[in-house]
Amino acid sequence: MGFNAKGAAGNRASFFAAAGLEWPDDMVMEYDLGRYTDYPFSVDISNNRLLAALDRTGQVRRAVVAIGREDVRGKTIPGVYVYKKLAFCQGHIGMQINCMNRQCPSPALSFIDDLIPVFDASIGNLHSQTIVFVPQEGASRPLCLIQLCQLANRGTTPLDVNVSILSSTRGKDGTVALPLKFNLLSESDSPITSGTSKTMLRLDPGESRSVASVFDFSEQEDGLQIFNTIHGCRTALKATLKARKGSLGKVQIPEDPWYGDLITRSAELARQSLLLQADGKAAGSFWGSNANPLPDVWTRDFGYCAMGLVDSNPDLANPMIEFLAQYGIPDQAWEREARMHPEASGFEHSLGNSCLAVVLASMLVHRHGRTAFAVNQKIFAQYVRRLAANLIAERPEQGQLYETLYISDGPSRGDYHTGSNILAWKAATVMAEDFSDLLDADQTRQLKQIAEELHQSLGQKCVRSIDGKPMYVEGTNRDGSIIGVHDGEESDLTLASVYGFTSRDDELIRNHARWAHSTRDPYYAPITGGIDFWDFDDSNGITYPGHIHGLCRANTREELKDALLELRRTTDLDGSFWWWPFEHAEQEPTKVKRGLGKCGWCAGEFVSFFLHDIMGVERDQEARSIRIAPYTPWRHFSWKGLAFCGGQVDFEQVDDTLHFTNRTDETLHAYLQISMQPDTMLEDVTLNGQSRRYQASVIHLHDGSAVGVEEEVEPGQSVALTIRTR
Repeated sequence: MGFNAKGAAGNRASFFAAAGLEWPDDMVMEYDLGRYTDYPFSVDISNNRLLAALDRTGQVRRAVVAIGREDVRGKTIPGVYVYKKLAFCQGHIGMQINCMNRQCPSPALSFIDDLIPVFDASIGNLHSQTIVFVPQEGASRPLCLIQLCQLANRGTTPLDVNVSILSSTRGKDGTVALPLKFNLLSESDSPITSGTSKTMLRLDPGESRSVASVFDFSEQEDGLQIFNTIHGCRTALKATLKARKGSLGKVQIPEDPWYGDLITRSAELARQSLLLQADGKAAGSFWGSNANPLPDVWTRDFGYCAMGLVDSNPDLANPMIEFLAQYGIPDQAWEREARMHPEASGFEHSLGNSCLAVVLASMLVHRHGRTAFAVNQKIFAQYVRRLAANLIAERPEQGQLYETLYISDGPSRGDYHTGSNILAWKAATVMAEDFSDLLDADQTRQLKQIAEELHQSLGQKCVRSIDGKPMYVEGTNRDGSIIGVHDGEESDLTLASVYGFTSRDDELIRNHARWAHSTRDPYYAPITGGIDFWDFDDSNGITYPGHIHGLCRANTREELKDALLELRRTTDLDGSFWWWPFEHAEQEPTKVKRGLGKCGWCAGEFVSFFLHDIMGVERDQEARSIRIAPYTPWRHFSWKGLAFCGGQVDFEQVDDTLHFTNRTDETLHAYLQISMQPDTMLEDVTLNGQSRRYQASVIHLHDGSAVGVEEEVEPGQSVALTIRTR
C-alpha cells in the first residue's frame, strides 16, 4: 500500500496510481454538494473518539469528534435512524520542515504493519520520516494527534533545520467548533523545547534527531500534559500499535502481498468509520473514514462496519451492537414507501435493519465466547424480546415470507425481499439457539418453527430459473413475478454463506451473481464492470457493494483471482474502497473516481467474506472448535495470530500441506481441509506423516474436490495435513 514521492502507486495495479492526490483548499464539501464531488486522496487515522483526514503530505485537513447523538427515527430519510452531534474543524494542521530555505517535497507513503501511516521525504541530504497517529492505550482514547518525525543528515556537512507548526483552521456551520492547542517537542542537550510553534536544530553529518508535534482537540488540553516528551510520544506509538493490531492477526501472501495488506486496511476502514462518545457509547458512523461534518448515521452502513469489528476488534463491536439494539427497530414506518403502505409497522420499515443487532451478537458470541459479549443487558434483552414478538406477531403463513419496505434508504425489491428474509431466518435461528434465556419456552419453540419455515419458503418462492439457470432472485411478488434486477446495494445474498444460510459454493448464489454481473441485469455497466446505483442522475454511478457481490461469481481459482483483481483496480492507494468508483455513464474503465465517500460498508463486509468464504475459517469458542478450509488463488499463504479461545491460532498452506498451530490454553477440535487441483487423482492423505487415508472426508467444492481431516489439537501443538495427488 502507499506511493512513492512522485505519486506512483506502491502497487501498479491500482488505477488511482497517478490521479487526484492533491487536496485543494477550495474543495467542495459533502455537506453542500455530496454526490457530485470527486474527493481528493486522504489517509485517515482514528482512535474512534477523534477521526482525522490527512492529505498526501501528512497534514491534517479535517478532524471530527462526536459529542452526542439524537434519535431521528421517523423524522428523516428512511435509512437514517440517528444523527450524531459533532465538533469539527478543517484547514491546515501539521509540522513543517525547512532546510536550505526549501520545504520537503511530496513524501512517499507507507504503513507500519499496514496500520499507521509513515511519510518519507528528503531535502538534499536531509531525510525526514514522519509517523502520524491518534494515540490509544487500552480504553484510553485522548482527543489528540501526534506527528513523530525522525530527521537524519545523510551528507558530509552540518545542516540547519527549521521546524515549525502550521495551524490554520475554520469550522463549519451546523457543527460545534473543535478546539485546537499544540506543542512542539524536540530532542536536544536540554531535555525539552515545548510550548512554542518553531524551533531550529543543527544536525551534524550522520546525526539523527527526533521532533514531534502534539495537537490537542480537547477543552482541557489533556493530550499536551500527557504527551509532553519525545519519549512519551514513542511510548504512545507502541501502545497504539498494540491497540490497533486487535484480534484479526496478520495475513501474508508471498506471491502477492497486496491482498494480505488489504485485509488489514479494510478492517481499519471499517473501524475508523465508527465513532464513540466520551462515555464509551457508540455515537454512530460515517459512510466511510474520510472525516466530514455530516450528522447522518446510515443504519445499514453502520451494521456492516460493525460486522468487520466482530473479527478485528470485538471489544469495540460491543457498543456498536448495543447501538443497533437500541435504535434498530423504529416505532413506526415512515417516508415514501410507508405512505403507500400506511399499515406497515416499524418492524416492517426495514426487516433487515431490525435483525442486524442479534445477528452480529451471535457472530461475536460464537467467535469470541459468551464472556466477550459485553453490552447493556437490559437494552439487549428488551430488543430481543421485541424482535421475537414482532417476528411471531407478523409470522407469515406457511410457504410465505415477511414483507418489508426498505433495505436501507432504497426500497426492498418485491413484496418478498430475499436478502431481508435471510436475515430474518438468521435472527430467528440465533434467538432460539443462542439467546433463548431471554425468551420463554413458547417463543423459542415458535422461533425455531419460523426459521425452518423461512428456509423452506425462501427455497420455494425466491429460487427461479433465469436463462436456464436456477438462482436466488432479488425478490418476488405476491402474483409470482420475480424482480428483474440486482440492486447493487443489496449485500445479504453476498453474505448468505457467512450467515450459514447456504454453503460458500452454493450454485444458486453463484448463478445469481453471474447473472447480476452480465448484461442480462439492466443495472450492470459492461464498460466498467460494476452494478449501477441508478438514482436518476448521471453523477450517481457504480456502487461498491456490487463489486463485493462479484466475488460470489467465482467457481474456479482463476475466476476468484479475476474477481479480486476487480477490487484491486478500484482500491485507493491507502487500501480504501470508495462508494461510487465510476460515474453512471462512464465510458473509460480506467477512470476511477473517489465518489461520495469511502465505503465502510464494503470494508466490513469484505473482512467477514474473506475470512469465511475465501480462507474458510469458522470458529465456535463455546464448542472449542475451529474449521480451516481455504479456497484461494494462492498456493502459499499464512494467517498468524487470529484470536480464539483466549489465545491465538496460526495456519499456513504451502502447496498441498496445511499447517495449524494451537497457541491457546485449550484443546481444540480442528477440522483442516485442502482443496485439490481440478482433474487430479488423490493418492494419499497424512497428518503429521501418519496416514489418514481412511479417516479423511472428500467433498465437492467449487470446481473440484477437497480433502478434510478432524483432529484434537492440544495447547501448543502443531499439526500438518498433507495430500498427495497425481
